[in-house]
Amino acid sequence: MRRSKASTGRRSSRLDPLSWSLFATLVISLFFKRLIDTVGTVFARDCDETPIYFMGPAGPFDGPMEWLLVIGLCAATVLIVQAIGIVLAKQASLIQLILWLVNMSLAALLVWSYLIAWAFFNPAEKYAHPIFQFTANFVEHQDYMTPEAVSDRQHQSFGDWIWHEDIDAYINEPIGLMWRNETVRTCGPAELRRGQLKLIYGRRYGGQEIDDIPVETLRKPVSGDVLYDLQGNYLMTLGGPYYTTSTITRARDAAYDKNAAAMSPEEAERRFWASLKAGVWQRPAANDDFPERLKEEIDQIVAENWGDASPSWGED
Repeated sequence: MRRSKASTGRRSSRLDPLSWSLFATLVISLFFKRLIDTVGTVFARDCDETPIYFMGPAGPFDGPMEWLLVIGLCAATVLIVQAIGIVLAKQASLIQLILWLVNMSLAALLVWSYLIAWAFFNPAEKYAHPIFQFTANFVEHQDYMTPEAVSDRQHQSFGDWIWHEDIDAYINEPIGLMWRNETVRTCGPAELRRGQLKLIYGRRYGGQEIDDIPVETLRKPVSGDVLYDLQGNYLMTLGGPYYTTSTITRARDAAYDKNAAAMSPEEAERRFWASLKAGVWQRPAANDDFPERLKEEIDQIVAENWGDASPSWGED
């Protein structure tokens, strides 16, 4: 009988499979959450698609963050029931208590990660601001978003590329291309971004009132290089993925008319880069004020100023 009680005591001190299963599930879920952060930030074709990667396109429970919320709430419910059972049975061990606290912390972290995402994409909601304020007490403040206007360029003709001020574009007649620098990507709607700035920074950001930031600045326009034929028909947008997959670029690509355009986008890109590789960029103008000297003159000047310590490169 004594041996049976001792055996029961040892079994009760062991960790049950449920605790380890919850731990593994929550760790995997948090890893999946980090994967969602990466995909939603890097692979979204434009910033108007970012909320879809996190919260889904429309209805409830069609986004990954919502399912992480479900996992976190279910895990917390199971842990509460488990704690009640352990307390009633009076069989809790130190290891069981530590693992239970770890599991509950992981479940709370999953729930809170959903709340942060929900608040960020719904800054006008009642509870969005308290959620961010609570988080700010534990997380170091970061400069999340810096609104930037499209930068101005100094334009000058070079090679066969002639700058035309009236149409704000370069014209290269030999290869039949028009090259313009224009907005290829924006973020919006602007008022959503204004709400997000208020959510994170309060009333002021960057030394000015957030309510006074112009709408065009909040849309954060990004300029890029766009090619047209000489008749003004769109051909293609140059640049990396954020330029070529943006909402504006996809709309332009969809409207491309191969019957009206003078060439295909592939041919336009080939001609453009070929013209640059041909060395059409202007070389710096020679400085006529800088005197040209022969090697013998340079050696003589060095010898007069350095004496016996003069360099001996002339003897090599």
